Amino acid sequence: MNERLTKILEILEREKYCTTEYLANTLYVVPATIRRDLKKLEQQGLVIRNYGGASIISHDNRNVPYVVRQNSNNSIKASLAKEALKLIPDGSTIFLDASTTVSYIAELLSPKQNLTVITSSIKVASILSQKNIKTYCTGGRLINSSHSLVGTLAASSIAALSADIFFFSSQGVELNGNITDFSESETQVRKSMIARAKKSYFVGDSSKIGKEFLFSVCNVKNITGIICDKDIKFHLDK
Repeated sequence: MNERLTKILEILEREKYCTTEYLANTLYVVPATIRRDLKKLEQQGLVIRNYGGASIISHDNRNVPYVVRQNSNNSIKASLAKEALKLIPDGSTIFLDASTTVSYIAELLSPKQNLTVITSSIKVASILSQKNIKTYCTGGRLINSSHSLVGTLAASSIAALSADIFFFSSQGVELNGNITDFSESETQVRKSMIARAKKSYFVGDSSKIGKEFLFSVCNVKNITGIICDKDIKFHLDK
């Protein structure tokens, strides 16, 4: 996706609805160019074109395209990644899932840390390949919308491995501490990694708090901790 299309999504994510004229003036292009861009984004299922403009599609309770998630709450995700980095001792083996939040952690990792990374994310693997960090992919079926590897092959490879730390995210965290997601297949991969990691940390911004989705990953009381931009008081069952 080119830079202008990404900018349009960022603006619509923030404003929810914009006229073609507003987008054209903001991005310094003619309205005809914006109309063509909006048509492309509509074909990808990312926006709805209306007379004179477009609105962002609400993605509640379904898979959210990677590009939308990647451009949501960028500064917060970057800040959370810095906090996560503090928890990684040199020489560690870590699991990283395919969430966009966790991809920000991958951006900060350094070859000097002498890490081994195991990931279910094509995006994360690509980032780490440019850093010459030892990286293993889980294998499995590729989900195009999330760049994640899932299924029986992924689960079996994870079961044969172990890690010191697992960093993951998901679409929602209920106030009772249940961490949930819409994707059944990605939920299973996360469960497998939690089972094979000595420590597990949920990394997510506060917009996820109070949201409930179909599949349960785990409860916060069963993981090591949460990295979030706000302190959350959960109502946990004893």
